[in-house]
Amino acid sequence: MNMEKIVWLEIHADALMEKEREILPEGFELVRPTSLTDKEEHLRLVRDADYIIAGRIPVTAEYIAAAPKLKMIQKWGIGVDKIDCKAAETRNIPVNITAGSNAIPVAELAVGLMLAVNRKIPYVSRTMREGQWVRTEMRAQCYMMNGKRVGLLGIGNIAKKVAKMVQGFDMEVVYYDVFRLSPELEEKLQAHYVPFEELIRTSDIISVHVPLTDQTRGMIGAEQFRSMKEGAVLINTARGPIVDEGAMIQALQSRTLRGAGLDAFAQEPVDPSNPLLQMDNVVCTCHIGGAASDNVIPVTEHAYQNIVAFSKGEPVPARDVVVAKK
Repeated sequence: MNMEKIVWLEIHADALMEKEREILPEGFELVRPTSLTDKEEHLRLVRDADYIIAGRIPVTAEYIAAAPKLKMIQKWGIGVDKIDCKAAETRNIPVNITAGSNAIPVAELAVGLMLAVNRKIPYVSRTMREGQWVRTEMRAQCYMMNGKRVGLLGIGNIAKKVAKMVQGFDMEVVYYDVFRLSPELEEKLQAHYVPFEELIRTSDIISVHVPLTDQTRGMIGAEQFRSMKEGAVLINTARGPIVDEGAMIQALQSRTLRGAGLDAFAQEPVDPSNPLLQMDNVVCTCHIGGAASDNVIPVTEHAYQNIVAFSKGEPVPARDVVVAKK
């Protein structure tokens, strides 16, 4: 029996990689790089790849051209901004995602960041460990989420989960998306559509959930920060370049923006000199939205299922298809 080779361009913790190998479907061989940055190693591995599972390592046109046997690119997760989809389409190589697979953990982190920023949890924890007791100070600086308006920029799988979660805080939910939900789904989610400008202008918390595209790059910039209501908070668990980071830093420094909870940055890993890391009104996490150990195997199973279906000539679920095979 001929084994088909899957090259997984990602490195996880050893224990997780062992589990991912244990559930590998029969008939497939799995190989991974030893480095996230060794391009020479990556190109050598993809040379024999029947399938690529894409992670943090960009799948560029060069990588695709170096893989003459490549049949399909499967994203582990949902973002395809690091995959050259045009190059894949030119080669008639389909690109698929694991739609909805990270929705719950990313939504949980988004809500966690809202709480952490509004209650200044990291700041209070740090100062306590330094021997301070800032209770009186916090009375003037912390805010509830109850009764506030949260504006969801994008209303995909993650944002829908956020909408449901924040109902427990009795928050008003509004959203903007180029595709409006049906009245029935809006009612189910208790989420109301508003134009982009109104969402920016009236939301107490703005949570970013759009994909990174040419149209969304820099979608929130200096003009948007100037129009935000006093005391607004920005949450970004999507992609860093959707927000103009320089404009955001200025807005935070001037307190035009009261705070930010950020899991995505313009440059990753973040430069240690980035001013965002020094601000007490900013809570930072290192793009860990989907990084929950009890979610890793379900995402992996989803990715494997798509590869197996394709290998058998069966259709991949339509919502997973980014680039279809002609």
